[in-house]
Amino acid sequence: MTPLPSFDLHRPSTLNEALEMMSNLEEVKALAGGTDLIPLIREAECTPKNLVDLNTIPELNYIIEENGYLNIGGTVTHSQLVQNPATKIYPALIDSVRWIGSPHIRNRGTLAGNVLNASPAADSAPPLLVHEAEVILRSVREERVLPIEDIFEGPKINCLEPDELLTEIRIPLPTEGSSSCFKRIGRRKAFTLSVVSAAVYLQVEGRLCKEARVAFGSVDMTPVRVVELEEMLADSELDDETIMETCESAKDFVNPITDIRGTAEYRRDMCEVLMRRALRKTMERIGE
Repeated sequence: MTPLPSFDLHRPSTLNEALEMMSNLEEVKALAGGTDLIPLIREAECTPKNLVDLNTIPELNYIIEENGYLNIGGTVTHSQLVQNPATKIYPALIDSVRWIGSPHIRNRGTLAGNVLNASPAADSAPPLLVHEAEVILRSVREERVLPIEDIFEGPKINCLEPDELLTEIRIPLPTEGSSSCFKRIGRRKAFTLSVVSAAVYLQVEGRLCKEARVAFGSVDMTPVRVVELEEMLADSELDDETIMETCESAKDFVNPITDIRGTAEYRRDMCEVLMRRALRKTMERIGE
């Protein structure tokens, strides 16, 4: 195994101390789970002189319901997310996190890190999109609150400034009569990136859809929410005809590529399949 190059490791005890370090140190990166960053450093694709370890900051590790949101701190791991009873109201997010990496990766990796990696295939991204999550970015200069979609600027490109930290992800509490689901296809059942993924959120009264949100992963330069499909479902009876017609249209609103994991044509076809599965599972969950 290639040894890690040398760097200085800083271990602040407070968020303010970490923000000062991010502002003042040269060629600095924040370290939380490290499941993406450390391999990049090992392969010299990222060569920071300084790492700021966020795991020594207790105020970044929390899951709290407050003011109509579930607030998730920047160092909360995937395993913590799944194990916390407060997160069960976001079924699509729990569906997705269970697929991320191995148990070792989920014990170390963070939800914030999965978002900031900005992979088009990030499994947490479609659920966060359909649940209309927001992120809080902090620096010594300012605090910014952004919708989750503004984080993603391109493959592996996020919108953070060099001195900023993602300190919190917050998700609006779901309304009555709503639920969600995440579905994916990979080249195998675990330890693999999604070839294509889909998340659906529905709020219904009887079989009437009051609100719908639909998002896909691995079908464009970033994870995408598809408003056109949502409009087709909204204020409609969720019968077989509506579901079939809407899901068949999914391929018209995505722009996948062909790569080693799958062809563009296959990805388009699977958007229809996964959206239909996610819709039906969401309806089933609402009825439980």
